[in-house]
Amino acid sequence: MIDPVPFYATTIPLAFFVWGPVFVVALYWLVGFWSNRQGVPRMLESDWDGYSVADVEKLFGLYGETTRARYRNRVLPADIACAFTYAIVGGLIVAGLAMRGQPWWLAALCGGGWLIGGLCDVAENLAVARLLDRYPSVAEGDVAFASGMTRLKLVFFVLGLIGALVAAWLVFKPLAA
Repeated sequence: MIDPVPFYATTIPLAFFVWGPVFVVALYWLVGFWSNRQGVPRMLESDWDGYSVADVEKLFGLYGETTRARYRNRVLPADIACAFTYAIVGGLIVAGLAMRGQPWWLAALCGGGWLIGGLCDVAENLAVARLLDRYPSVAEGDVAFASGMTRLKLVFFVLGLIGALVAAWLVFKPLAA
């Protein structure tokens, strides 16, 4: 006898596990493109090694008043929107896997990277906005927090990419069997 196809909840459709991650990667790229169009090279937000007060002062000094204003008022809001989006996609991956019968710990490993990474990205962007608002007086504690959030964001984003690939494999695996 042929086994019946298992019923999966349609709250989070199967296509989400492909198009959700594609949307996140495209949006991440588009924010970088938007930043370049604004003339704001985002040196701090992609620094895996972290940055210091001297790095921030030097970069913000090179930016000048106009570029700092564009960074604060145009680039950071777009980056925060992107961060919230991939945090939501990570949360939906967790929920979608759990609805399809995967254990919570496995669902959290697959979607948790983007969920936590997105929240770290929001915290980083708020910290960078604070640095921009207080420039030229840059506090070491503010820089340390922003730098730490940057490193966490980058690590969790990469883990989220891997988790999204594993999640897609997990949800399409029954179709191949």
